[in-house]
Amino acid sequence: MRKLYFLLLLVLPATVLGQSKVTAPTTIWPELQLSTDLGEDGILFIRNQYRINTDSRYNDFSNSGVLSSLERIELSLGYEHTFTEHWRGGAIVRYAAENFPKSLFISPFIRHNGNLKGLYFNKQLLFDYVVQQSRKDFGRYNLSVELGKRLPLKSRFISPAISYEATLLSEFGNDEDENEEKRLVDRTRLRLHLTYELTEKLRITPYFMRQTDRYYVMIAPEYDEDGVLLQEGYTTKRNRITPVFGLELKYTIGRTPQTASISY
Repeated sequence: MRKLYFLLLLVLPATVLGQSKVTAPTTIWPELQLSTDLGEDGILFIRNQYRINTDSRYNDFSNSGVLSSLERIELSLGYEHTFTEHWRGGAIVRYAAENFPKSLFISPFIRHNGNLKGLYFNKQLLFDYVVQQSRKDFGRYNLSVELGKRLPLKSRFISPAISYEATLLSEFGNDEDENEEKRLVDRTRLRLHLTYELTEKLRITPYFMRQTDRYYVMIAPEYDEDGVLLQEGYTTKRNRITPVFGLELKYTIGRTPQTASISY
């Protein structure tokens, strides 16, 4: 598994070269999480994430009221079980509501934690089974790696980290449009974050993330004023880059999660 994640880190960023890019408006993602022990080896957690676009035209969750300033709301319920010192696994159920479509994600995952030259080194494989409004169900794989270090800061701790995630489309549910070109890597996320442990139970994590959505676009043919074809239409790869500023606030009831946990 380690070789696979190193391959992702080396190869996937290189696929960006030579492709057309567009930059989307910056978004802001505040998130709240509450976690608690469930037995000796389990953690149960709930999350509530909000997405706010700096371009108000995209904040169309509701026509009026407080929710009209939001682009999306996402609610999550998850469970993580510790199998050994280095292996964890579990599942997350997420419900995402926006103007269109509304989506349900059922996501089993497995995590491995280790060390790399004094840094904690987390690897994760997660599969999303996605049920979307007025669309066919589909699946996708999410592969991610994270490097960081927990450092003492006076009487508390601070954990700077960097993570990279790649979303790969699976064959499940993607046979509806056989003639439509699809890219293997659907999305990537490069994230820098800093977790500060305010107390033993309360943590705050500001972060910056560069999200890249990867797809194909049709370029229309070009004609001159007399209707003579100047250039035929064609299909090209497109990368849509979205800058994201996020802030996570997490509170724990019971044991404090380690950096190896998905709930940290």
